[in-house]
Amino acid sequence: MFDITPLPQGFALEMDTNLLNVDRCVERIRDFLEQRKALDHLFSLSLLAREALNNAMIHGNAQDPAKHVHFSLRACEDGFDLEVEDEGPGFDWKARVGTSSNLNDVQGRGHEIYRNYARSVRYNERGNVITLEYRGEPC
Repeated sequence: MFDITPLPQGFALEMDTNLLNVDRCVERIRDFLEQRKALDHLFSLSLLAREALNNAMIHGNAQDPAKHVHFSLRACEDGFDLEVEDEGPGFDWKARVGTSSNLNDVQGRGHEIYRNYARSVRYNERGNVITLEYRGEPC
């Protein structure tokens, strides 16, 4: 499943937990930015979306194909807002937010990516929804 819903100033997706859907989502981001003549933001928004979607599918939903991931992208006055929600149990995001990764780490870099490319990073209390505010160049 890969269902697109138009939103005022954006779009939402509901998708199966399938890593191929991450690429499909990035293609929708490209299309959306192309329509807005804003392709200069493609790298940053794709990086943020890929990281959040991969985390939702791999860690949140434990790659269970029966579970879904919800994604939305909205243009706002000074940038874009992304939101990703999985059906997993959530995680203790408060313990991870300030952590840093080492150069040789193969995982655990998500929060650094978020800190460097998003102006604001918010989680719901449970830890299964992330909202990223992107406002232009990396912070």
